[in-house]
Amino acid sequence: MWRFFVSPTLLLLVLMLHPLKAFSTASAHPVGGTELYDHYRYSILLYYGITVSDPLTRILQGEIHRWPEQIQSIELDYTLDEANFLRRLVKPLVSIVQFAGDFTVRGGANQPIIYELDPYFAFRWANWCWNDRVSTSLAVGEGISYVTSIPSLENKHHHHTKRLLNFLMLEATLASPLYPRFQGVIRIHHRSGAYGLYQAGNTGSNDIGLGLRYLF
Repeated sequence: MWRFFVSPTLLLLVLMLHPLKAFSTASAHPVGGTELYDHYRYSILLYYGITVSDPLTRILQGEIHRWPEQIQSIELDYTLDEANFLRRLVKPLVSIVQFAGDFTVRGGANQPIIYELDPYFAFRWANWCWNDRVSTSLAVGEGISYVTSIPSLENKHHHHTKRLLNFLMLEATLASPLYPRFQGVIRIHHRSGAYGLYQAGNTGSNDIGLGLRYLF
């Protein structure tokens, strides 16, 4: 499992080290907000998370109980153009819309290695009054999630489980206004049957953790 992430990690390091000359002119570029994502439309994210057995509502209340599983993810994101139909449709409620492809490897004590693919749309809010101090964004993602095998947590009740489920992502990013392209990421990674929409008997699964994103 770890060997898969060697190349993505090296790629991220190269991307981070390459634009050194841009650091001296950081003030000429956006420090945050919509302009940052329109200027740098692409991003790459590396993410590590732990699986928890609590439902999403309890996690948001601070209740966290670890399940013996962890995930490692690499993700590519693209910010839709301002003229895009979906982006115009949700404006001004949401200022930024992105399409993302997330590839995840799941490992744990009670299961073999599982591969997961999550294509989704992210709806991001980035225009905050404190961006000149801490460049910040909040995002909600919605899409689909496919796994090569049913994770042990989702298979607790062994009842009509499915590999294809709904995907939900909740995320906050923080960055220095001097280098807003390098973002620390806090994320909740959620798979579920969406209240019967997918007609699946899976127990919903949640992962929480940290990541690093680079915009380019």
